[in-house]
Amino acid sequence: MLATILGADAPRHGELMEQVWQFRHRQFVERLGWEACRRPDGREIDQFDGNEAIHLPLVIDGQVVGYSRLLPTLRPHLLSDVYPHLMDGAEWPRAMRVFEWTRCIAEISDKTIAGVPISNILMTGVMEYCLVAGIETLVVETHPKLVNLLVTTGWDVMPLAAPSLLEGALIVPITAKPSMAGLLRHHELYGITGSVLDLDRAHGNPFGPSALSRLAFVEERHGEIQYSRMAGE
Repeated sequence: MLATILGADAPRHGELMEQVWQFRHRQFVERLGWEACRRPDGREIDQFDGNEAIHLPLVIDGQVVGYSRLLPTLRPHLLSDVYPHLMDGAEWPRAMRVFEWTRCIAEISDKTIAGVPISNILMTGVMEYCLVAGIETLVVETHPKLVNLLVTTGWDVMPLAAPSLLEGALIVPITAKPSMAGLLRHHELYGITGSVLDLDRAHGNPFGPSALSRLAFVEERHGEIQYSRMAGE
């Protein structure tokens, strides 16, 4: 399922994080052609993979098949240090519970979890993690096509600036806010039953040492559908 590993805890999960670096290289460099990120060792790691990063690898049968990363906006992140020009001089939200959403990708595969495609599990897991951890807003630099997907799947989306051309593609900076209604929307659209988070692997709490707790939402009845726990299946 979707593991929740803080950058500061990454050394304790060395084998899994080694898979993450190699997975990112396969997906972003070899598959998508990000040549600036190519490394001889086949590991994609950048300057933002520090103690404050939150790694969300999707794991099936011990193998990473999807991944997403969140970065605190009160620390250096992509929009602040690499792509500030996307804002055309305007400011963007920066606060303790505002994170930047980056490196989100699932492998091209017919793999599923409880019959749900891994890409849908990954997107649902990011929203569920934000709600569990108390992250209120995500800042995203993305393609307009993905903006439409976020809107239709229940995120509260707001553009921060007009789209800009970046390396031949249109990119727009946005905020995306999670909500319980949005998570229910994911469940309804994708046929997901219960939590998709693996909170037993690592505590994943960016705001303190205590372990995160599952949402009561995933154990409760919603209309005629019973969302039993999915994690661990």
